[in-house]
Amino acid sequence: MMDQIVHWVRKDPSGLGRPWLPGAPASESMAVPMMLLNLVEQLGEADKEMASKYAELDDWCAQRILQHVQRDGQAVLENVSEDGKELPGCLGRHQNAGHALEAGWFLLRHATRKGDPELRAHIIDKFLLLPFRSGWDPDHGGLLYFQDVDGLCPTQLEWAMKLWWPHSEAMIAFLMGYSDSGDPALLHLFYQVAEYTFRRFRDPEHGEWFGYLNRDGSVALTIKGGPFKGCFHVPRCLAMCEEMLAALLSR
Repeated sequence: MMDQIVHWVRKDPSGLGRPWLPGAPASESMAVPMMLLNLVEQLGEADKEMASKYAELDDWCAQRILQHVQRDGQAVLENVSEDGKELPGCLGRHQNAGHALEAGWFLLRHATRKGDPELRAHIIDKFLLLPFRSGWDPDHGGLLYFQDVDGLCPTQLEWAMKLWWPHSEAMIAFLMGYSDSGDPALLHLFYQVAEYTFRRFRDPEHGEWFGYLNRDGSVALTIKGGPFKGCFHVPRCLAMCEEMLAALLSR
């Protein structure tokens, strides 16, 4: 199955069943290489043979993600051209802080596998600190869901909402960044995100997390599960953060 996925991503995407619309610009979403990078890590985590088989793919995915750093290193864009250039229009200006932060901790794991401290420092600067500075709402707290890099109005109706999963990924990213680097500023950001997350998303009466907040932090939808919010981001976040905190306490 992994070989089939790699074929779809790197050679022929037609098997995915998505029609190519005439006139649509050829683009690459950051979601594709970042999710593939995470698959590579999972498959090779306890299997040296599998890790060796996909070592080149590991590097390829990381490089494809890194090319989403645009504007002379001042922005992470969700979509770029196939050759790593900025796209015109709202597709090219689109930013997703949650995706950048999630890609950030995937890349931190990659840097650890490569034993590359310079790459780690670059990732912390561009995929942790940069998206947080642009994505954190200065008025109400929390991460805005989508942004336009030029400050124009995003085309997505939900752009100003606060969703559960970007905050889950931010907690993992900042705690991992602190664990790897020892920079206390990253631990402070972890606490900042965690404080907002547990105060706003957690249901103190019935448990679990709400998934969708208005910009001011009030609950927009009382559902706790649905077509998009499943049992994934929250338990992964809590399990990984607990594991990292335990490791830090034992040092």
